[in-house]
Amino acid sequence: MRTMADAADGSPGFSSGSANGGDPPAPLAPDAADTLQGVDTVVRDRPPTRAEPPAERNGDGSTLSDEDLWRAAARSSLHEGGSPVQVPPEGTLLGGVYRIVGRLGEGAMGVILLARDEQLQRDVAIKLLRPEQLDNAQMQARLLAEARAMARVHHPNVVEIYAFGEYENAPYFVMQYVPGVTLDTHVHSKGGRLGLDEALSVLDQACLGVAAIHASGIAHRDVKPSNILVGQALRVVVADLGLAKRIPRGDRVELAFSGTPAYLAPEVALGRQLDPALLPRIDVYALGVVAYYLLAGRLPFQSTSTVDLVMQHAYQPPIPPSEICPDLPPSFDAPVLAALAKEPDQRTASAEALREALLDARGALPAYARTTRVLVADDSPSFRSFLASVLAEALPGAAIETAPDGAAALSAIEANRPSLGVFDLDMPGLDGIALTAAVRQLPQGDFPIIVATGTGGAADWQCLSRLGASAFLVKPFDAGQLITLARALVGVAEEQKRRP
Repeated sequence: MRTMADAADGSPGFSSGSANGGDPPAPLAPDAADTLQGVDTVVRDRPPTRAEPPAERNGDGSTLSDEDLWRAAARSSLHEGGSPVQVPPEGTLLGGVYRIVGRLGEGAMGVILLARDEQLQRDVAIKLLRPEQLDNAQMQARLLAEARAMARVHHPNVVEIYAFGEYENAPYFVMQYVPGVTLDTHVHSKGGRLGLDEALSVLDQACLGVAAIHASGIAHRDVKPSNILVGQALRVVVADLGLAKRIPRGDRVELAFSGTPAYLAPEVALGRQLDPALLPRIDVYALGVVAYYLLAGRLPFQSTSTVDLVMQHAYQPPIPPSEICPDLPPSFDAPVLAALAKEPDQRTASAEALREALLDARGALPAYARTTRVLVADDSPSFRSFLASVLAEALPGAAIETAPDGAAALSAIEANRPSLGVFDLDMPGLDGIALTAAVRQLPQGDFPIIVATGTGGAADWQCLSRLGASAFLVKPFDAGQLITLARALVGVAEEQKRRP
């Protein structure tokens, strides 16, 4: 087994190439249509704040209150229609590189297209933004600068941006295409609520993705289930960086009224000024709302009125999720409510801190007995021991068996079917790919398989995915990633067996 070396930052460069057959766009999620929990993304470049002087009057000549002004501004923001997007027809070769295949979705910021990169022979997603996103040179420079910053985010749980260009005066991003469904669609397909361990696996990966975005100096600003994609074997990626903003330097930043009201942090709803260092906590709040939604089976605040919904986020304390959902252990109340603190400086400090708090809450639950058997195959004795100890923690009561190579693992599987397999990709003789292929040919080979690698990449995962592997972990990974993934895969597999 080889160890993984840190990848060099191969951030591509930029050019201002033409989008109509000239130079290709500048190299720099997929995003389904912005279907929301009742309300859509809103953007208002100059938000109302509590400090703004009143500018309108009532019919009797009295001055409108700040609250009335805020409500009027929010209503106008929601109903302002953006300029129509000129969508290239199917078959168009965009930028001389990307052949348009069809439409994936549409949202408040623009249209999302599926295209084929004819140079690199891969599918990509193209987000074509509305023309007003480039209504002046200053806006164009800012958008390009933010696109460059976003292109530096390289993480398995974040949709990558490859290029930036312009078509018919409308800017577009070329992004990684990840087949899958949005998290809200995934939850709906499961009857409106996920099992505890599946929900925690989704949250774990979403927190990792948002933490990677923050580490690159960016705030996402629109974290929500329709911007989180669930792919094969519960792979989760954070998508749609259309509202992403570089975290600026300076004393204070004025917050624009932008995002999705159902997930809007109080400081954004009220148009406050904020210490730039606290800007990532806007995303932590949204992650807290997503956590509440997944664990309790509903959002913390609900209303048919968008303005009332946003005001609840600003002023109303949420009900502890275990009171909404009695079968949710109360140990999850504290981490979720801490992420939903009204004041940013009192909120959970980071996405990583929220992730750790959720892991601790799960670890605090009593051990549960399982008739579960896990097989670990890895040629490194030290890593094999590490995997076995982590899996014993993840699945208390499970029988953990190890094998030093693929051949020994296959013999053990033929003798006794495991509930979960964790295989190293790079083993002598029968490696992870060959072992996965051989297992899937067995009558008893229908259990979930996690493949760990220090050397593999996208091509290996595509091959393993075709063979039926359930998940792909790139070393070095921490124990929490394996714990949440193992629990989720075993839980989902058991749930499928119980179904008629």
